Amino acid sequence: MNLYSALLRRTVFPLILKRDERLSALRHWHFLERSQYWSRQELLDYQWMKLRKLLQYSYENSRYYARLFRERGLTPQSFKSFGDLALLPMLTRNDLFNHKDEIFSKKYDVAAVQEVVSGGTTGVQAILYRDPESFNIKMGLGWRHEGWMGRKPCDKMAFFWPVHADFYDPGTWKTKFKIRHLIREAYYYAGSAKKEVMQEFYENLMDFRADYLKVFPNPLAGFTQYVLEHALKAPRLRGILSTGEVLSAGQRRIFEETYGCPVYDMYGSRETGNTASECSKHEGLHIAMETSLVEFVNNGKAVDYGTEGEILITDLTNYAFPMIRYQIGDYGIPLKSGCSCGRGLPLMSPAVGRIQDHFYSPDGTRHSGLMLAVHIVSDHHIIVGQIQVVQKTLTDFHVKLVRKPEPTLEVLNYIESQMRKIIGEKINIEIELVDEIPKEKSGKVRFVICEVPEPGGIK
Repeated sequence: MNLYSALLRRTVFPLILKRDERLSALRHWHFLERSQYWSRQELLDYQWMKLRKLLQYSYENSRYYARLFRERGLTPQSFKSFGDLALLPMLTRNDLFNHKDEIFSKKYDVAAVQEVVSGGTTGVQAILYRDPESFNIKMGLGWRHEGWMGRKPCDKMAFFWPVHADFYDPGTWKTKFKIRHLIREAYYYAGSAKKEVMQEFYENLMDFRADYLKVFPNPLAGFTQYVLEHALKAPRLRGILSTGEVLSAGQRRIFEETYGCPVYDMYGSRETGNTASECSKHEGLHIAMETSLVEFVNNGKAVDYGTEGEILITDLTNYAFPMIRYQIGDYGIPLKSGCSCGRGLPLMSPAVGRIQDHFYSPDGTRHSGLMLAVHIVSDHHIIVGQIQVVQKTLTDFHVKLVRKPEPTLEVLNYIESQMRKIIGEKINIEIELVDEIPKEKSGKVRFVICEVPEPGGIK
């Protein structure tokens, strides 16, 4: 045990949370630490209670759900079992885009809630909201997931993160001191693969002496390749938590070999927060039943255990912006067996998520497709419809953009400028307006398709 971390966690940390109006996150964390060992039936009973409460609230306070219930002849009392949830349609990202104001609860003020921009990795950007208590619950859940690799709040953890929308200027030296020396977290923007940036990350990381990393796997793969190619001494870690992208078996192996620690996979999203994560047994991802109801469906019907299905998530915590049966754009496999760790939480396959191709800058440097996605949908004031980027050569890019909403000249110029900013000025961009973007056999729409041959690296 790190005694200094424990001291901070018991003294300074609660004061910081109280000042930031996040103190209840500690209470939620302690609850979730207990509930994970409930029996499956106890968890189902709790989940059903939370679902019934959400349905009642949504019916009474969301114009969107009130209309849906009315059109389908439903009331909250119509739902007698989990299977009855299929009486409601899936909530799509286009619904978030088109019915944002209708979905928003009349009990909340927009100024008092957190604005969230969907990840955009399937090519559609949408804005939604999260109420403060939901944020605190998901914060507590995040600590539970981090705890499965041994990390507790105030243990040193560095974030290797390509989503620049999550970064902000901490402002004063006091805030910077608080984050780095009291909360003991360091954030590195992994949106660039330039050698000088990699070297700066390396030096900063070695100076910080993190015990844990929380990463997107593809940027960490690029950093790891840089460390290995330059024969640098890799930091020795106690655990790595991977999220945001599919973690390949090759990436897991090279991370464990390089940093001398186990790697844990976690599944979540910007829209609904953490949903499932691995424990130390690595037998699958435990679904957080207390905060999310996860369905796996094919053509609207639940799939059998061991069968791949489209993931629908009902967020049981967010009352400001109810999201019931949200079609997140991912596929996963529900597992029948329980985990030997003894937790009552059900398992899903770790092979889950939307697979993003890499893309290359003209000099051959490889980047994560997610990085390009989040930059193209980063400006809340410029609405980009569904989009797909196809890289033909190192310098030639073909962009498909749906006609609805009708893209303005400002949107077209914005897409080009963002692509040149991230990929490089010396690229050719052709934008084609289309009625729809074809789906893969899996039913997904890939945001980035790279047709450039893979020159090597960590796969």
